[in-house]
Amino acid sequence: MEDKTHFASAERSTTEQILLEYEVAGSQKFFTEIFGAMTGIGAVINKNRQVVYANNEFLRALGINSLELLLGRRPGEVISCEHAEETPSGCGTSKACAYCGIVNTIIESQKTGVKVMKEAQISTLVEKKYKSWDFSVVSTPISFNGEVFYILILQDISDLKRRAALEKIFFHDLLNSVGGLYGLLSVLKDELNSPEQARELISLSEEASRNLVEEILAQRQIRVAENGELSVNIESANSIEVLDSAIKKIGYHEAGKEKRLIRDEKSVNVDFHTDKTLIQRVLINLLKNAMEATEANKIVTAGVEEDGDEIIFWVKNDDIMPEEIQLQMFHRSFSTKGNGRGIGSYSIKLLTENYLLGKASFVSNESEGTIFRVRLKKEFPDE
Repeated sequence: MEDKTHFASAERSTTEQILLEYEVAGSQKFFTEIFGAMTGIGAVINKNRQVVYANNEFLRALGINSLELLLGRRPGEVISCEHAEETPSGCGTSKACAYCGIVNTIIESQKTGVKVMKEAQISTLVEKKYKSWDFSVVSTPISFNGEVFYILILQDISDLKRRAALEKIFFHDLLNSVGGLYGLLSVLKDELNSPEQARELISLSEEASRNLVEEILAQRQIRVAENGELSVNIESANSIEVLDSAIKKIGYHEAGKEKRLIRDEKSVNVDFHTDKTLIQRVLINLLKNAMEATEANKIVTAGVEEDGDEIIFWVKNDDIMPEEIQLQMFHRSFSTKGNGRGIGSYSIKLLTENYLLGKASFVSNESEGTIFRVRLKKEFPDE
């Protein structure tokens, strides 16, 4: 009886079958020479999406020197996809796999019998470190001794996607902010004889400048964090002070206009140890995302609570996210706001789990609405 699956087939080849297929692929001298010279992470997979052969670049990318360690495993299991162990049947069988570019590329190639190319956003967890990848994926059918296999090539396009996101932010969002600031200053020049009007324009100009600097600093911080070069400064902090500061800062942001943002009255006043700058960044992004998802005149609630030796910051709004969005949340290049975005929710996960050594999560359903939570230890843990 076939194991349960939420998407692709759960059926697997036996160890004996995998070894036979490995011998078949490895015996094709002309193919193995060309395959070994190909650029990109390359593997040969069978009809059950299991690896039966791989090139050296695949091995180098994983930091291993033995092909045998990969045999029989599926792509998501090989690269430590965060969803690969959600079901007993592994890669391709969880609900999130329905939106995976790698699995869908393979399946379409199997159905059509032709080369298929797609893109994939994959989040991995290796040695407790969260990382998001963007891949260009190609699956090409090939026949060995009358049996069909699939050449799977993964090209890391993370830098291209990152550059596209930065171009979107700097050439569109920040350019708009600079244009708005320029307009305010131009009007201010003409209103110098009206002190009251001038003060209002100066205040608006300060707000625009603050948002501009904040966005630039945020992007620089994420880039440093992705490279593993972000240093943390652990110090004593107060839960209410940290939360109130984030609420105050988001109040200046465009996303907060015409929305009500309140702190839950049951929020606990607790001292804990963390990096104040990073937790502020995380909370501001949580609040910003919630405000952007909330209609005008609706309420967003933020709070903080205790759970034993942990402290939990949370942000809630009443909207419910479609399952498709929930299953792709936290991927770097995925966004509900269009191409070239998606950095905000990704940075929440990246900073919380890799640097604050906490846990970022969310629920979104009819009974609770949408709640994002950041769970931290009161005493900063040793890695």
